[in-house]
Amino acid sequence: MSYSVYTVELLGSGPKNHVRLFVETQENEGGQIFHVVGTILQGMIFETRSDMKPESDVLFVPGSQKYIGQIAQSAMGQWGDLCRSIPPPAAQMNLNGTRKDPTKPLRRCGEWVEEVKEEALRRGLISQ
Repeated sequence: MSYSVYTVELLGSGPKNHVRLFVETQENEGGQIFHVVGTILQGMIFETRSDMKPESDVLFVPGSQKYIGQIAQSAMGQWGDLCRSIPPPAAQMNLNGTRKDPTKPLRRCGEWVEEVKEEALRRGLISQ
């Protein structure tokens, strides 16, 4: 058995929407969310939890759910390990609005999602 994997956006409180990964473990009902939460001021932490269908969330951005591929049910442990192995974005801004390291691009939840997605595809955890 395999599950569908998606990227999903929720309305953000800043200039960008919140991006997360959704694995549909219960067809048409819900699944698992994998994402990082926090800010570029304080840093972020990895979080996973069961959740309803993304479009049921009041903050869901219509049309934002993008299919990535399929993951085998037996690979879900490896998927969780992969998500935990990609470091969440650290604190990157100072209170005065300057960057801690101006030579590095800002890394937010969307960049973390892309890193996880690329590594999962590279390792063959997700098939398209």
